[in-house]
Amino acid sequence: MSEMINIWIKYTDKYNEYANTTYSPEELRIILNGRLPKLKRWKQKLETSNIHHQKIQDIIVHINNHLFDSLDTDMLSDMSGLSKYHFRRVFQTVSGENIGSYIQRLRLEHIAHLLVSTDFTINQILEQTNYQTKFSLAKAFKKHFKITTSQYREEYKPMHDEQHTVIVPEIWSIQPMKIFYIEVGEKYKDELRYKLIWNRLINYARQYNERKSNYKFVSVSMDDPSITPMDKCRFYLGVTTDNNMTHDSQPGIMEIPGGRYAIFRHTGDYSLLHKFYRRIYEEWFPKSKYRPQSPFSFEMYMNHPDSTLKTELITDIYIPVVKK
Repeated sequence: MSEMINIWIKYTDKYNEYANTTYSPEELRIILNGRLPKLKRWKQKLETSNIHHQKIQDIIVHINNHLFDSLDTDMLSDMSGLSKYHFRRVFQTVSGENIGSYIQRLRLEHIAHLLVSTDFTINQILEQTNYQTKFSLAKAFKKHFKITTSQYREEYKPMHDEQHTVIVPEIWSIQPMKIFYIEVGEKYKDELRYKLIWNRLINYARQYNERKSNYKFVSVSMDDPSITPMDKCRFYLGVTTDNNMTHDSQPGIMEIPGGRYAIFRHTGDYSLLHKFYRRIYEEWFPKSKYRPQSPFSFEMYMNHPDSTLKTELITDIYIPVVKK
């Protein structure tokens, strides 16, 4: 901050022109020094807010990776480095939900995903969740979705469409992959804010990757938008990294889990991706010997819209799968 004041003093004429004032260098120094404590407090408050936001994003990633484990609030607050009271308050500010409701919603949405993407019986689903009885699951599910599990399966089971060419993915086992990531939420609706996120990721990739040109841009989705309301979908932009640095501010570091993935290649405008996803879930999965392991998926962008025609943009879609 003091360095910034010295710069303004050096260019007092420019400051006066910009601020429409007539200060002398001595007057300007006195005024700016008076403002300095307030600017420092503002900067510290902003940095603290960013750190807290990132701590909660890390907890959100942990919850997603251990959704049906015991997720005790004391344990989660310890992981975040915040007091239990402060953790609850910051979590609700960042996510818009209290921690208990958030975990309950994710679990029920995952169960909804199993209902429409598998032929599992309710007993088989119970084995994978924390619900002890059919009654407790049925009660919680109906309270959240307003219909029963059988009604949900009947209404939302994918319909087959025979009118398209056949989709043929590749099935590969991949290694875990680390990425710098920034939570996007609904910022994708604002073109300027969306571009700013990409620019930050590009800067981090250039600054921290040891192999400067060997990185890929990715997006990560942890939810199925046909199940989760759009305003609650967790969506992240990221860039691959080979750096093991620790962090205490944005962006965060996330590990994309390794394992078996179905990899679908889409060629064309990004705006058509949602239609391609529908074909994957409504045409390919019902006929294949695989099912989605979870609502999680990620995209890897093989070229860049700044240097590629929209019709030639290549996006690889990775969906974790298990055999039926």
